Amino acid sequence: MTLLMVFLVSSALAEYQYGFGNLSVNYLDWDSGTQAKSTKKDFTYIEIEGGAQHSWGELYGFFDFENIGQSSDSVRTASKGSISFYLPNTKFGLYAHQYSFQSLGFSEQNRVIGFSYVLSGEGWWFKPFLGFHDVIQTFYTGPNGYMGGWVFGYNFTAFSYAFTIIDWHEIEFERNQNYAAGNGDSKTGINGALSLWWSINSSISVGQQFRYATNKLGTGGDLGAWISTLKYNF
Repeated sequence: MTLLMVFLVSSALAEYQYGFGNLSVNYLDWDSGTQAKSTKKDFTYIEIEGGAQHSWGELYGFFDFENIGQSSDSVRTASKGSISFYLPNTKFGLYAHQYSFQSLGFSEQNRVIGFSYVLSGEGWWFKPFLGFHDVIQTFYTGPNGYMGGWVFGYNFTAFSYAFTIIDWHEIEFERNQNYAAGNGDSKTGINGALSLWWSINSSISVGQQFRYATNKLGTGGDLGAWISTLKYNF
């Protein structure tokens, strides 16, 4: 499910409430510990991102071009699409997401189908999910245990500016051993990012993200990176 599919489905369905879209330029800087244990290198990427809220549920998606400014053989793409379809008279929803990564000589697609939940209040939201996980990958294809996680957000105002804190977090567990072998030989993995966003005005935002992972992204142990972002909001 690509970002394009997310917007096509969103525009075709009624009872739209609100949405967002943006285009950003990002620079990811791996920390010294990650670089010491892997071949990962810092890179620049461009991202288009969007989401929509409907009375029946919500949609989200992004598409990334990575290694901008490098040779054509180094360019990578990543995309994600997710949907939550609310169950009547509850805060539960049917949940699905698909993440795809493509580079020269390697590709991976992660799919999750399960349930989500919504908690929200004045200026904040917390949306956990849990589901079955499967993978289509260069080195392994098949069931891959389970994935749980959440998206948390909090809006606040300081110095007459709008700020937002967001954390997205994923936990993979009971992974297939063939998949685990390429990710620290662990059946459990963590993937996520904690970010702070400053809305300079309605069109321009800047952000700083701490990107973290454990036994994920083809590397064992803890990984970390800082992402600096300049974003144009549609």
